[in-house]
Formats: sequence, structure tokens, C-alpha cells
Amino acid sequence: MTCGGKLSVCSKVAAFLVCFLVSGSFSGVQAQRNKASHVWYFGDKAGLDFNVNPPAVLTNSAMNAFEGTASIADANGKLLFYTDGTTVWNNQHQVMRNGSGLMGSANSAQSCIIVPKPGSQKLFYLFTTDATGRGNGLRYATIDMTEPGGDVVDKNKLLYTPTSEKLTAVLQQNKRDIWVMSHQHGTHTFRSFLVTSSGVGPANEFNLLGGIFPPASEATDAIGCMKFSPDGTKLAVTHRATNTVRLFGFNNENSSIIPFPIAPFAGSLNPGSSPYGVEFSPDNSKLYVSTDAGTKIYQYDLSSNDFATINASKTLIGQANLDPTNPPTNFVGGSLQLAPDGKIYFARPASAHLGVISNPNEKGTASLYIDTAVYLEGRKSMMGLPAFIQSNFTYTYDVSFDINCFGEPSNFAFDAPTSDNPTFMEWNFGDPASGAANTANTLNASHHFSAPGNYTVTFTRHIGNKQETYTITVKILAPPVVDLGPDRWVCPGTEVTLDATTPNATYKWSNGSTSASITTTTPGTYWVDVTIAECTTRDEVKVSNYSLPTVNLGANRELCEGETIELNAFNEGATYLWQDGSTNSTFTVTKAGTYSVEVTSKDGCKKSDEITIVYNPLPIVNLGPDRDICANTTTTLDATQPGMTYKWSTGATSPTITIATAGEYWVTLTSSKGCSATDIIRINHLPLPIVNLGPDETLCSGDTKLLTATFPNSTYLWQDGSTNPTFVVTEAGKYWVDVTNEFGCVVRDEIWLPYLTRPAIALGNDTTLCYGDTLVIGTELPGNIRYEWQDGSTDAFFKVTKPGTYKLKAFNQHCEADDEITVRFKDCIGGLFIPNVITPNGDGLNDVFFIHGLKEDDWELVLYNRWGKEIQRIKNYKNDWAPRSGTTGMFYYLLQHPTTGRSYKGWLEALQ
Repeated sequence: MTCGGKLSVCSKVAAFLVCFLVSGSFSGVQAQRNKASHVWYFGDKAGLDFNVNPPAVLTNSAMNAFEGTASIADANGKLLFYTDGTTVWNNQHQVMRNGSGLMGSANSAQSCIIVPKPGSQKLFYLFTTDATGRGNGLRYATIDMTEPGGDVVDKNKLLYTPTSEKLTAVLQQNKRDIWVMSHQHGTHTFRSFLVTSSGVGPANEFNLLGGIFPPASEATDAIGCMKFSPDGTKLAVTHRATNTVRLFGFNNENSSIIPFPIAPFAGSLNPGSSPYGVEFSPDNSKLYVSTDAGTKIYQYDLSSNDFATINASKTLIGQANLDPTNPPTNFVGGSLQLAPDGKIYFARPASAHLGVISNPNEKGTASLYIDTAVYLEGRKSMMGLPAFIQSNFTYTYDVSFDINCFGEPSNFAFDAPTSDNPTFMEWNFGDPASGAANTANTLNASHHFSAPGNYTVTFTRHIGNKQETYTITVKILAPPVVDLGPDRWVCPGTEVTLDATTPNATYKWSNGSTSASITTTTPGTYWVDVTIAECTTRDEVKVSNYSLPTVNLGANRELCEGETIELNAFNEGATYLWQDGSTNSTFTVTKAGTYSVEVTSKDGCKKSDEITIVYNPLPIVNLGPDRDICANTTTTLDATQPGMTYKWSTGATSPTITIATAGEYWVTLTSSKGCSATDIIRINHLPLPIVNLGPDETLCSGDTKLLTATFPNSTYLWQDGSTNPTFVVTEAGKYWVDVTNEFGCVVRDEIWLPYLTRPAIALGNDTTLCYGDTLVIGTELPGNIRYEWQDGSTDAFFKVTKPGTYKLKAFNQHCEADDEITVRFKDCIGGLFIPNVITPNGDGLNDVFFIHGLKEDDWELVLYNRWGKEIQRIKNYKNDWAPRSGTTGMFYYLLQHPTTGRSYKGWLEALQ
């Protein structure tokens, strides 16, 4: 065998030995699996990244696919592009140039698959299927990744039509070319296409017997999946019309389909209603089928190669409890897909989770289905998962290794899926001196060899009934000895020389230098790689600066007269030198000047600082002596000075305040330099005289009121200037008095005394009426006047019909007036009573010549003076005549009625 970094198992016997000699130190010879299938995009913007374990959830997808998808990464696991069969997105999640309008369908179970062109790292073929056997058929497009972002240079090239939704691919036996397998809808015909370095080859057609794969032409019969086993020896195909899965052998040299086992009509499995997804275990020994609208997963054990036994091995290993949808949705199934981590993932339709078969190589429920194993972080799984070339999930079962020089770990790995469960697995590094570290029981192992030299490394595992043993011999070289010395601590700016001189060596420093030594004043971590032959030793040293002392006396300061300040330069373990030679860590400043200190740290590093101190005077503030003020007065406190701010005990900030309350008051003045001074004053209250003229009061016309303001040791001043302690009120008005006590404190009180006018009532002079006459006495006065007659009646008027004395009281609120009249009766001629005396003095009593019994109609009154001269003639007399004001004397009258001829004459005396 040729020496290299990988061992190939040449035969599958119970035990075998592979010997391999490795000398020196190797870098990069460790075999690495192709990671083309490590990035998945599917469903409603969901994704997984299998470059880490467990896989990372991706949330950057631009795709929303209901069923099948495909994605591909480069050999290192970096995404190239992904698709749903109608659109292609690049690794920036943008539609690729010419990447829309493909004639596949995102509603096809296996809508698409990506096949790299053999021999090229830039060209890929994208095969697409239509949904439910419609006319678009099986087509392919060419994708060129030469330019960033890629380009669809040729698309929708028809291979045949109609096709079902079933599509899968596997490596040809030469491990270079790829078979793409499809099924023609409505027939029992399968077509395969070999993709080589020359492109997509012609179809290989296989017409199976109808009993092996019965034709089914309904649109829904096209639904379902088809998968190759990872080793390319088996093919499983769903048959929805019969609710079966057909299992075949496959010759991946010439793409012939063989009934499995080699017996006609024997390959029909009956998993249940509506089979949809199918997948093989990594070791090709188990087949998994999803049924019942994506809610159940069954396992078949294929290891017996006996079909009756295989059918009998049917085991329900998973039950999916799907997320509820609104409105409820009946899905047709959920895809199964083998992953790079050796697990099988299940697409739970319209779900925030994926299901996972954790140990797919194990039999029955030991395969361990977990229903909500992967949370998609807000994205959704639908019915499909990405399709891949199934050979990507087969394993080499080879040893790979990375041998390093002494002192560094050498790495060993065995390429097998983690789902393999060997009963025994051990690395023996042939290094007994390493003690318990000489063996390891994992697929990947690292070992620190205990000394330079040759070692025989053996990997052994027991799996099934087989023991496999791999042996290699490695040589561990001694690396050069490099010692840059201990980490260095220096004061800032100090030069440090690092020397790695070693005979016959080459050098590479962290700063790019290739000399044996370097000199620096910059702190940092420095390393050097010293190489002799194939071994490199790296040493590093950290150059650190001691911290300078922390010295900060602060900015220059201005202090106020009387203040002191302590300058503090304290540093743990330091020494100090101040401007005056003192050596304490602190210095107290009491006067203006410049102050400096030099601080030397315990590591010998020095730092200085200085500060200038200026002193400012304090404000002068004087509120004067304490003051006595009358309790009802105010006083102003004045602290005004130029350029000051003020703060009073009252909270005021003005130069002056006016106060009325006794107490202690202070003010603080602060200058523009921040210097403050305070003064305090006491304000005392003198007692006040007590004066109370009483409440306001309404008097009646003619009333008087005595106001009294008497208070001991006081003087008085009334509103009219009088100075007596009392005042007599005789008319309406506002009255006040100022009372001044012996301390000069004045208190004023005032009172409002309005007057109400008593009702002006006049019943007239006593009079004599004729029997049969009626005299109405009284007057209705304006305002709300209340009346009360001698008989208790309350009208404004009273009718007198008989002799007597009649009395009236009238009330204006609480003010009262009264009057009375005596009325006598006598026998009269003609029903008239003519008085002979009147008193026209304006008092409202007997002011006019009133003829009792006179009806106001056509009576005419003629008046003569005492010499018989006519002085006035009044027609239609209305009982209202009186002589001119001030006129008295004797008058003669003639009263006549022109119509009846009645007439009366006599004399009338007018008195004052």
C-alpha cells in the first residue's frame, strides 16, 4: 500500500490487519468528508446547518416551499444555492441570475435534486419534477457557479413527460458518475439517467411487470417519494394507489432494477395508509416509511434478506402529534431524509419542529424517534425536506490521521456514522508510558505521545459479529527547544530584547520578523515559531508594562478664604517627594501657591504632577440687628451686593425679601468665585390692640347706633377724623376706626351700616263722611311692603263704611311705620260732604279739596277769591284742586252739575 493519510478496508472478513508506516509530522492529511449535504433549506423559510453538532437552526431563507426542495454546499460545507424546483436562490438568498421560471413545482414530493457535473467544481445540473403527473414532466437546468452568485445558463430541458413526483440519485459504481432515477407516471416504467463529465446521458428504461409495480394513472397516484440506499444497492418506491412500498435491488454499475430479494412480486411492503416518505438507515439495514398523512413512521428490518421476515419486522417507531392549523388541514405526508450526523429527520407538516430518528441503525423502537427534536426558531417545516445524492451519506470506514511533532497532540479518526453502535471500540497508541491515556474509546481521538520515537497505533472495533483492526506506525519527531524566558514586566518605554537563537533553525515572529531576536518597547504578547526540519516549536512571552503610579492632583483650584485642601498622591507601596521636601502621601494646602509631587511606585516607575491653588475673599453680609415689628405689618430684609447670588432660609434667591412672620431668618451670599458667607436676624412680633365694631347691620330711618372701639392705652382715629373711643351713627355709610396701642401698632376695623326707609304711610286727617259713603284709605307703596290693619287684614287699602278709628302698620323688612285716622259719619244732602278746611302743606294729609261722595263725571267746580273774583274753573272735577304752593286764605266755590242742574256753593279755608 502507498503511504498516505487514509486506510481503505479491502475486505469484510471477521478480522483483518492493515499496516501503514507514517514518518515525520503531517499537516492536512486528515481525511475530510465531503460536506455538500451539510446545509439544508426547506419548508416555510426554515433551514439547518450540519457543519456543527448538533445542527444550527438557520432563519435566513428566502424560500417558502410546501413540499420538496434541494440545496447544495461546497466540499467545505459553505452554501452554494438552494431551490424549490421553480426558483433558484444563491448564497446571499437572492434569486440567481435567470433563476426564476423553472417548470418544476414546490408542491411535488421530490420536486428537485442537484447533481454536480463530475470533474467540475463550478457546473451543476438541477433536475425538476412536476406535481401530480402534470405535463411539465422531468426536466433539467444547468447552473454555472463561475461568477459570484451563480447563473442559470440553460433551463427547462425536457427529458420526458409525464413523470411522477419521485426522484432520487446515487453514485455509479465508479464513484465518480451519478445515476438519477425517476418514474414515468401512469406506467410501470422507471427511467434512469447517468450524469458524467460529458453531461446528462440518455435514458435507461426499465419496464417492470405490472405485478411488481402496477400502473396507476390517477393524479394523486403520482404523489410520494423514492430513495436509494446510501450504498446504492437498494431502491424503495412508494405506491400510493395500493398503499404499499416497493423494494428493489439496484445494480449501480448499469442501473438495472432487481426485485428484492431475487423473487418476482416479493418486494411489496404494506406500511399503512398513504405512504409518502421513505429512507434507509446509514448502514443500509433498515427502511423507514412515513404514512397516515404524515403522522406515523414505520421501520422494516432488511438484514434477513427474507421478504416474509422483512414484512413481519414492520414496527411503528414514531407517532407525530402535528401542530394544529386554522383552518384544519389534511396533509398527504411528511418526508424522511438521512443527514450528515447519521440521523434521519422527519418533516412534520406545518410544524415549528422537526422529528428525528436518533439511532436509525438500531432495531425497532431502539431507533428512538423524538417527535419535536428540533425547534425551527419561528420558521416552519412543511411536507418536504431537501433531496441529496444518497451516496453522500455512506461512510468509508477508514482511519484518518494527523501526526504532529512531540509535545503536540496527534489526531486520529475513524469514518463511521455516530449511529453505529459497536460493542467495542478502542484506539491503542502503542505508548504504555502515557498510562491510561494510551487508549481511547471514541471514533475521533487525540494523543500526546510521551517521547519522540516510533509508535504502532491500532484501532479495533467489534460490530455485529465482526472484529475490525487497523494498524499504523508513526514516527514522532522532537521539536526544537525554544525559551523566550519568563513574562517581562518593565516600566513604560523600557527596551526589551527577546532572543530565540537556536542552531540550524529558521524563525518567524508574531511581528513578521525572521531574525533570531527582536527588541521592543511596546507591551504585548510576542511569539516565535522556531523550525528545525519538519518540526516547529512556538514559544511566547508577554511583555507588560508596570502601571505608572496614579498621580492626579486635579486641575488648578480656586479656594475661598479660610478653606484648606488635602492633596492626595497615595499609591500602594509608593514613595513621595513634595515641593517642600516632605515625603508623606498627602499634603495640606492652607495658602496660595504651586504644589508638586513625584511618586515612585514599588516597581520603581515614577510619575509627577503639580497644581496651582488661588484663594478668593468671602462676601460681607449684614442684615442688621434683630427687629421688633407689629404682628400685622411686614419688614424687608436687604442683602444686596454686586455680583452675588442669594439663598434665603425661605428658599428665595432675590437680593431682598419681605416677611410678615416672626422667626429667625438667614441669607447666604455666594460670590462669582463660589465663596459664601451667611448672616442671621431675629424678627419679633409686638402685640396688637383688639378692636371689633361688630358685624355689618341694616338700620331703619330715624335710628342711631353707638360704635365702641375702647382698648386700654390706645388712641383712636375715626373715618371723619374724630378721636373719641366711641362714635354715634345717624346716617347710612361705611364707618372705620384705627386703634393705636402704646407700641404704635395699629389695627383697623370697619363696619357697613346701610339704612332702610320706613314706609311713608298717611291715612289723612280725621274726617266726617255721610252715612252711606265709603272711604278707601291707605296707599300701595313700592317695594316689598307688608301691611297690617287694626282688624288684622293685610291689604294696602281699607274700605271705611262706618265710624271709628282705623290703624295701619306698614313694614319694610324690619322697619315699621304706623298711622291712624278717625272717621265720623253724619247725614248729608245729596249724598255729598264738602269740607270747608284744607291744609295744602305737602304732608299727604288733607292737601286737596276732596268732596266726599263726588263721582268723577260732569261736575264743574268754579273757585272765587274772597272779593268774588273767579280764579279758576274746572270741568270734570276730579277731587284734586289745591291753591298754589304757599297760598292760604279764604276761597268761595260753586259746584254744579250741568246735566242735572244740581249745584252747591260755600266757602273753603286753606291753612298751612
